[in-house]
Amino acid sequence: MRRVPLVRLGQTGLEVSKLGFGEFDFGDKDPYHLGPKEGWRILTESLKLGINFWDSTDDYGTHPLGTHAIRLLPRKDVVISYKTNAKDGMEASRSLDSYLRELGTDYVDILLLHCVQSDWKGYPKMLKELGRIKDTGLAKAIGLSTHSVKVVRQASQMEEVDVILTICCKASAAVIDKYIPIEDGTIKEMYDAIKLAHENRKGTIAMKTLGGRVKGPAPALIKNYRSSISSIAELDFVDAIFIGMSNLEEVKKNIEAVVSVEGS
Repeated sequence: MRRVPLVRLGQTGLEVSKLGFGEFDFGDKDPYHLGPKEGWRILTESLKLGINFWDSTDDYGTHPLGTHAIRLLPRKDVVISYKTNAKDGMEASRSLDSYLRELGTDYVDILLLHCVQSDWKGYPKMLKELGRIKDTGLAKAIGLSTHSVKVVRQASQMEEVDVILTICCKASAAVIDKYIPIEDGTIKEMYDAIKLAHENRKGTIAMKTLGGRVKGPAPALIKNYRSSISSIAELDFVDAIFIGMSNLEEVKKNIEAVVSVEGS
């Protein structure tokens, strides 16, 4: 089958697969988690199909998987995005240091503030703290993940921000209200905010394309997964998409949906 195409992620200098691997289903905090060995097998087979982009955070409990995988694969072949829940610079440094030691690597490619909400007034200061970490070489790029239109708009204007990971799906208002945990605004307003970020040369990554763990997968999006994924993959203001996948069948189906887009 066709390999996932590589794309440039904003101005980061990183080349990532258009489809990235959300690792939640492999985590020990998921009641249906697969465990490190099976997760490693799926990640390595996916890498052969072109998926070189991995999403991880403390919340997912995927560190054992990452440790197992990264020590058996060439580090340069994988782009790792790590999300931290830290609220100050010292906490961010500690969590990243712990993560790097566990993985047995000396850097992450992307370091993101995790799930930034619009009422957190201190996140711009935290981005400056992440910028200092970036300056040490422990991260190549920094940014944030968020469910908020307001935060995406703000981050689009911030010099420190290299990457924004946020909600982006194509669904009816009823489906979004029930299954997509958008914090504020409408999905149309989110599209416009992501466009602004892309115009400002931020790396843009879509999530919740099929729904998510907060409100559960959206049945309508899962049923029509091919169009749900391809409709986002074809957007010229979205660089890449993170989707949680728990087996190779899902991986291959999602790859087919991404590469079906003309020009991929």
